[in-house]
Amino acid sequence: MAINFISNLVAVLVLGIIQVSFLTTWPFPVNSLNLILSAVIFVTVIFNYQRGLWWAFGGGIFWEIYSGMPFGVSSLTLIFTVVIINFLFNNFFTNRSLYSLLILGSLGTVLYNLIIFLVSIIFLSLNLGNYFAELSFWPNFFWQPILNLIILTIIFFAFHHSTSKLRNIFLASDNLYEIKK
Repeated sequence: MAINFISNLVAVLVLGIIQVSFLTTWPFPVNSLNLILSAVIFVTVIFNYQRGLWWAFGGGIFWEIYSGMPFGVSSLTLIFTVVIINFLFNNFFTNRSLYSLLILGSLGTVLYNLIIFLVSIIFLSLNLGNYFAELSFWPNFFWQPILNLIILTIIFFAFHHSTSKLRNIFLASDNLYEIKK
């Protein structure tokens, strides 16, 4: 249990460091990639809801350090995104396929950005500060879902080829031979 917690914590920290140190320094379309959000969506859809919540909390706390938003907004937005993704997954999707992951990934990314946008508008309307001073919101709003879907696809296929958890095997090869007889 402690090793599982430590390995998840290290994974969140490594993704956060890659996000902050490397991805933000790349040119325009690539710097809008949100690696933490992609990982949180992947963990929520493929593994389970509780682990997704922990990843959202840990990634949000790490992201709070580097965010210009008031403390807690990024964490709560990630957690709310996980809750909505889990609701959609449990009520509208039947399996952990690539298609389900991509649809939920795009919905989760758009939802995350819309929540950040709405929170920023609320803070602006209440004169609590100009936390949404970034002029590149709309280009990022367009590019981030596309780039997150590419990353989710890469993670899915890497996970698919490294484990047998996502393989769709309905009939074993012995049973298949007996059916053809």
